[in-house]
Amino acid sequence: MRLYVASPKGGNAFAIMSLMARIASTAVALPEHRITQEEAREACRHLFRGNGRLEALLDVFGHAGVETRYFAFPLEYYLEERSFARRNRDYIEQATRLGSRAIRQALDRADCRVQDIDQIYWVTTTGVSTPSVDALVAVELGFRPDCQRNPLFGIGCAGGAAALSRAAQAVSGRQKALIVSVELCGQTFRIQDRTATNLIGTALFGDGAAAAVVEAGSRGPEIVAWGSELFEGTRDVMGWDFLDGGFQLILSPSVPLVIVERAIPAIRRFLERLGLAPSDIRHLVLHPGGARVIEAYASALEGADLHWIRDSLRRVGNVSSAAVLFVLHDVLESGTTRPGDRGLVAAVGPGFAMEAVLLRWSST
Repeated sequence: MRLYVASPKGGNAFAIMSLMARIASTAVALPEHRITQEEAREACRHLFRGNGRLEALLDVFGHAGVETRYFAFPLEYYLEERSFARRNRDYIEQATRLGSRAIRQALDRADCRVQDIDQIYWVTTTGVSTPSVDALVAVELGFRPDCQRNPLFGIGCAGGAAALSRAAQAVSGRQKALIVSVELCGQTFRIQDRTATNLIGTALFGDGAAAAVVEAGSRGPEIVAWGSELFEGTRDVMGWDFLDGGFQLILSPSVPLVIVERAIPAIRRFLERLGLAPSDIRHLVLHPGGARVIEAYASALEGADLHWIRDSLRRVGNVSSAAVLFVLHDVLESGTTRPGDRGLVAAVGPGFAMEAVLLRWSST
């Protein structure tokens, strides 16, 4: 892993900024259709009736660590056959709407105007649009014509952490960056897909959006360092197959093992190069990929406080790239952070790859 360290004083850092980038605000937005895990299970029981193999796997809904999720449409929408073109049009409409909500809230919380934003990092992996959705939102909300747009697609669940690090690299002087993650995982559900992977994904994923304002200022936690690592030989662990009917989930049963054998050692290397150990991190903001992923974290990081991660998964499910930002928002809103605290934002996604960001809370 190559490590990047932000340094307001110069020196031998790989990346140097005149002022430390900080997360001035975060915001989350959920669609209005709340679906319980039991409702999702019963819908799949009805849909896959007569398929003994899938019926035998319905217990996955009870073991996923999810109680409720939110979707852009009512449950009935997902149980009807729709073309990929129709579902993608719906994705563009709803992603514009949901992303705009998260943006407005994040800007308000940072006492920031739309016209103040110099960079937008828009992350998604559950729909496609050219021009990208951030262009549609920029026109709708009135961003400056010279605001630089940076759409990120295909990073998947690691996208929220990746956007934080990219924004930290871009922010300098008095610039402000906005990161937005919008995922409508429900749009990728295919009723004709009779695979166990589709069923497992249905038990885990939900819709949601998150946004954050990153600036070289005095508010919020400092983004101290960041790093990425692509794990060789793990291409088929997670991702999409793009079929005529839309997205087909790739989700290997080996994900928890990869977390233990590849991701956790990468996190330890990241921290060691900064002179830190996992025990030095008070606020662990890790991607809540599912109950088995959280169990893998717990086994490899003995004694770590993972209650924020478990709670987010329970309330909103796995929201792909936005999920780690939901956890971060909960931590920032909790009032439990203190000057001198350190936080680690880390997420894994298709590649298979990890993105990590070190935070530090200061007194100013």
